[in-house]
Amino acid sequence: MRRILPVAAALLLSFAAFGALAADEVDPVAGDGKGILTLEDRLTTGLKVRRPEDVEFVEHVAGMVRAGRLPAKVVDSTYLWAIRRRQAHPFPAFQKALRLQADRIGIDVD
Repeated sequence: MRRILPVAAALLLSFAAFGALAADEVDPVAGDGKGILTLEDRLTTGLKVRRPEDVEFVEHVAGMVRAGRLPAKVVDSTYLWAIRRRQAHPFPAFQKALRLQADRIGIDVD
């Protein structure tokens, strides 16, 4: 039961952000100013990003998604995988896994 709650909360947060896209044509990456988290905010908060170089990586990834160069589905699935691992700091696992996933589909994240 303890494992299900954080995953369920993350899924609800993701569905809320993407549900607004379908309902109101709101960009889930850029937000709308009405309290919907941006992709960048969600990654920074959920992955417990603190170091400036890690914040820069998250900003770069969000920019790639916004520009259509990186599928949001890849970022979201990697994000959910990283936080499900229940590590104190899930960002390093996310960063490594995202690079691997992007390489598999022929996208250079760096």
